[in-house]
This record gives sequence, structure tokens and C-alpha cells, in this order.
Amino acid sequence: MTCISYIIDPDGDVELLLKRPNSQQLIPCIPTDEHDEDTEDPMNEPTVARGALDARYHVFDDLLFPSEAEDPSTTTPRGRFSALLNLIETPSTPKVTTPPEDKVRLRVSSRHLILASRFFRSSLDGPWSEVSTTSSFFGKPLRQVMAWDWDAVAFAIVLDIVHGRHGAVPRIVDLKLMAQIATIVDFYGFHEAVKIFSEVWYKNICVELKDEYSREALVWLSVSWVFPNQEPFDRATRAILKHMEGPQPSTDNLPIHRVLTMIDEKRQELIQRIVTELHRLHNTLPNSDFLCDWHKYNSPTCHSIALSILKRELHRLASSDRPLVPPFNSYSVASMIQLVNDIPESIAATTEGYDHYHDVSVCSVRGRMRHVLEEVRAEMNSWTLDLDMNVGGV
Repeated sequence: MTCISYIIDPDGDVELLLKRPNSQQLIPCIPTDEHDEDTEDPMNEPTVARGALDARYHVFDDLLFPSEAEDPSTTTPRGRFSALLNLIETPSTPKVTTPPEDKVRLRVSSRHLILASRFFRSSLDGPWSEVSTTSSFFGKPLRQVMAWDWDAVAFAIVLDIVHGRHGAVPRIVDLKLMAQIATIVDFYGFHEAVKIFSEVWYKNICVELKDEYSREALVWLSVSWVFPNQEPFDRATRAILKHMEGPQPSTDNLPIHRVLTMIDEKRQELIQRIVTELHRLHNTLPNSDFLCDWHKYNSPTCHSIALSILKRELHRLASSDRPLVPPFNSYSVASMIQLVNDIPESIAATTEGYDHYHDVSVCSVRGRMRHVLEEVRAEMNSWTLDLDMNVGGV
């Protein structure tokens, strides 16, 4: 068993007892991820390097995987990160978990906690205060408050900030550590106390977000929600909206509240708009007065060909294992747009003698859906959520 003591206030009247440190699995598995469900994500591992930290925080090194505790004078943190990352990404590598009996004891001040957090105001000073438990670990009997699973370094950094011990607090953090800090801040309501440092971290972190629904996108979504920052929040939101296929992964440990639900509701709304237009087109084509001025043939021919193609595609989709019905699982907005664009063209549009060979025929299903697809695509690429909804971050 590893038991670590960390004194923030030598005269503090509260002991925070952190049980099972470093055991929280923040990042859920996403079906579209490259990682297999049975393979640990490096972002969930306590062995991933956090960059340069003040010596004050190296007291928590004993909680890391043994190979992480090499002599720092002979191995650079980044070098250790690369070696460990290679091990973590090997499917045969056994999962590494911190023994549940490990503990971290932090001596803190109740006044600082009460001032900075509604949670501690209620648990330490309010009418619903917790039943007192005392601990004499630091000599003098102190009131004890339990905590579970938090990353120990992230917990210590947050509490150092709350207590005004800013000298050792890192000005540069990686995305993983920032996410762990954000989770703690959101749980206890330390938003205001940590706000200034979050602004510094944003200035020193590179926001590189791929256009895909990934674990990284979810992490950016949660970080920019807890520490409101519209640019990375919009980028993450739109990437998820574009590529999310539903159903939602379990994100119980990520502080994103209803954000993912609202994104999924928008996904379903945009897909429903496309599906509704497909069925409207199916119902109106038999009596359409649409005039095809690109076509050398009579317009009734266009209607018949387009209607036959559309009927066949709708029947094929209805009888597949992915029917086009809410909540449209296995369909993203991007894949739905592509599905319509892949509906076969009429014979004229694929005939070399046709005036607009290889162009989008306006009398095809794709051509008749063009305006709706453009509207959906434009809304998908501009849609956002108001960060002011996160009243905790104000």
C-alpha cells in the first residue's frame, strides 16, 4: 500500500483523504476510434507523462507504474513518455491499474475550501454538513473529508490554486492533465478560483483537433465547457455533430452534462430533414411539374427514372439492418449527405452524349436534393451552443 501525505496548509483544519488515486477512467470508448474496445487508451493511463512539473508534485510519482519511476537524471520525461506509449498501444500489454488501497492525505484549510466551493460550503459549513470524521494522521485531530479516484497531481494542483499557493502551479499543461483538472473543478465548483490559470493554459496549449468524432474531441468538448472557450468548443462540437453516429458512449466521468445529448438531438434533426425531403420527393415525383432544361429528353422521362431509382434506394434502406428511422443509429450527418450523393444518376447523366456528362443532373435525385443538402451542410458547419448555459463556469 502506498500512502502519500501532501501539506498545503500546515495549519489546516481539514484532511482530504483521496482513496484509489489515479483510478478514474475519464475517456470512453468510441465505436469509430482506432483503438479497440479491449485496448487501453493512453489518455486513461497514469503512466502518460504530463510534461515538466515542479518538484513539489513528484511526491506522487510512487503512484505511477513502476517503470515510470526511473531515475529522472538519466531519462527525460518525454523519452519515458514515448517508450511507455509504445507499450500502452500494444494490444497484448496488460491493463495497468492503481491498487485500490493506495491513499493520498492532503492537509488543507476549510476556510479556503468554503470560500471557493459550494460543495465544501455545504459539506463543511452548511445545514447539510457531513457527519464529522476525524483523523490524527498529521498529529492534531482534523476533520476528515473523503474523495475518490481523482488524479493525484491534478487534485493537488487545484487545491494549491484554491489556497493561493501559485508558485509551483504549472503554466503549461497537456490536454490530459487539463481534462483531469477540469473534472475536479466541475465536481467541486472551483470554476472562479481556477479561471485565471485556465486562461494561461489555453495560451500555452496547441488546439489541434482533427475533423472526426474521437476521444480527443470529447476531451476538448469537456475542457472548453468547464473552462469556457468558444473556439475549441465550436470545433469539437462541429466535429462531433458531423461524424457522430449514435448511440452516445458513456461519459459519466467527463463533465459535459447534457452537451453530448444536445449535439445528438441536432444530429437527428438534420438527418430527419434529409429523410423527410427524400420521402417528400418520392410522394411528389409522380405529379411533378419540374421542367428539366438541361435535358435533351422529355421531362416525364426524367421523373420516371428518378422515381424508380429513389423507390429502389428507399426500399433497400428500409429492408437493411440500418433503417432510416429515428434515432438514426449508425448514421452521421456526413454519412447521410454522402448516402444521398451516392444515389445513382439517371442514364442521361452518365452518357457521354449528354450535355452535362459527369455533372450533377438537376433532374436526378441528387440534383433535386442539392438545395436541402447544401442547407444541412451549412447549418452543420456553423452550428454552435451557447457556453453561457454553463452557469458553473461563470
